[in-house]
Amino acid sequence: MIKDLRLHGDLGPVEFFAFVSGTSVESTYFYEETALHIRFFSKGNEFTISNEGVRYKGTGGSFCEYMFGVEKALKDMIKGEVSNRLIMFGAFLDESEKIVFTSDTEGNESFYRLFLQGHAVKNYYFFISSDHRTEQKKRQEQILRSAGKFLKRTEFVGSDKDTELANDFINELGEQKSTLFMFKIIHKENEEFYKAFENFYSRERVLTPQEELFLEGIVARYGIDSYQQERMKVDIMYKHSENRCVVDEYRDILLSSISKESLEQAEIARLGRLRTLSIRNNIPSVLFDTLDELLLGGKKLQDMKESDYLKEARSILETLFFKDPSLKKHIINEDIVRLIKAKHKAYSQSDMGFEQVLLDVGRACDEIARETNDFSIFEEFSAILTYFDRYDNVHALLSQIAFMENMDFAEDSLRSLIGNKHEFDKLDKALFDGVVIKELLQNKYITSYGRRKINAILKGMAKISDGDASLRDVVAELRMIRDEERLYHQVHSALKERMRSFYPRLNTKEGRAEIREDIERELAEEGFARKVPHKLFEKTLLDLRKESFYLNHLLPIIIEKKDINLREDFLKNSGLDRFYIETIEKGYFDDKGIDAALLEQIREGRELLGVEN
Repeated sequence: MIKDLRLHGDLGPVEFFAFVSGTSVESTYFYEETALHIRFFSKGNEFTISNEGVRYKGTGGSFCEYMFGVEKALKDMIKGEVSNRLIMFGAFLDESEKIVFTSDTEGNESFYRLFLQGHAVKNYYFFISSDHRTEQKKRQEQILRSAGKFLKRTEFVGSDKDTELANDFINELGEQKSTLFMFKIIHKENEEFYKAFENFYSRERVLTPQEELFLEGIVARYGIDSYQQERMKVDIMYKHSENRCVVDEYRDILLSSISKESLEQAEIARLGRLRTLSIRNNIPSVLFDTLDELLLGGKKLQDMKESDYLKEARSILETLFFKDPSLKKHIINEDIVRLIKAKHKAYSQSDMGFEQVLLDVGRACDEIARETNDFSIFEEFSAILTYFDRYDNVHALLSQIAFMENMDFAEDSLRSLIGNKHEFDKLDKALFDGVVIKELLQNKYITSYGRRKINAILKGMAKISDGDASLRDVVAELRMIRDEERLYHQVHSALKERMRSFYPRLNTKEGRAEIREDIERELAEEGFARKVPHKLFEKTLLDLRKESFYLNHLLPIIIEKKDINLREDFLKNSGLDRFYIETIEKGYFDDKGIDAALLEQIREGRELLGVEN
């Protein structure tokens, strides 16, 4: 027994398929054809295709797949599973968006309007032939109630599974004695453009110049207007699987805030993050702009009073809260690097905003874990926090080494440092130097011995990596520098005291040797049993002479002539530690009774005002 029939033809600019399914199909005479049109009819229903458009009358309607960006009822947009637009003949929405049915089910549509307001390539019409004697508008309501949900949600419309579509339509209708007439109308010229662009775009999500020329040829041949071209391109770009998950997430965020007067800070951060992902993944911004226009309207965005780098950090971390699990994989090494740099910048500027971002995200993770009993999001957040812990540990350790005189350094500390650097290097080879070493070495208050220790660590780690040194070797060298630093300060203090009384003796080689031996005996009595190397003694003496020259000659000139550059030049070229110079400057100002505010002006590099010496 024949279950369904299919007729295929073309007329004017369209290709059409007519499907008939239901009871007594084989004995139903249902169409007539002329040179100008083809008319399908059955029991008070008819559907006519001509060169210009379609005419319809009876119990039925039209449906098509929603194209992305085409105006979509808010109710349909909120229901993510709705993928098709359905219109019943003689029905319309009133001001309260309630469907109103009428018995006026006759009408017509030009192909221009049909493919402009509906789908640009293919649209469906249908009518139901039956023995029902119900009033037309009630019959329409009955059909909608039976099959409307199916027609709005089925994926068969977009996948061209017409046999399955017709069969399931009949099953949903649930009327054994009714016959379904379903008509698929395809715009041949638009379809050629659509398929060509879809084929080209699916490869690399970008078109070559040759492919662009090919499409331009289709447009010129058929005169396809620019608006239809854009509709089809946007629809194809949206349907690409890698684009769709990002765009749908963006849409859902906007939909979730539809009833609010303004978007929340976290929502804005997520939208921004998705925009970033779109750039990274070559997703056209027009997809997001279209959603903004449809759903955002004039909605206010909360003013995020954060620095740009904090906004970026927040948007990256908000990726954790995307609904689509596949989007979370987009937190890549590049993002972790940006987060670490953001934390470093916040630390450098004493900005607690970064910690506030972490608190906000952690609180949101906690709320989700309590509500769902799913701690996976917490685990993902904790994995990111591990990198911040590494940064804190490395920064704290190296800062102590650089600025603390008696800091001991054990093999375990070096092993930990090497391990943390290895993890940073896996993210970005330049990260460790960029967020830890560079700024540390450029810190104007780092001491000369602190700089030596940091450089020794860097060289030592490189040697260990190359197999040319052991942990013990590097630690031993650092302890040697530490002990030399301690001795320098002991000698510096003792020699400075003696320069007040024995300055002439320091001008002769013999006198310096005697004073050095005298200092060695004094240190030995204090339990510092170590010889003072000649080189160390000479360096200490030279530093003290530089200090004396600065206090007795340069500083008075700096104050008198307001020559701030002279001070900076001395600090840069003398090799003396800035912190120590600032200490003796304070003593000088106190001894001379000069206003301390002037000292601050010197340090800040501001122009000095009326100074009395």
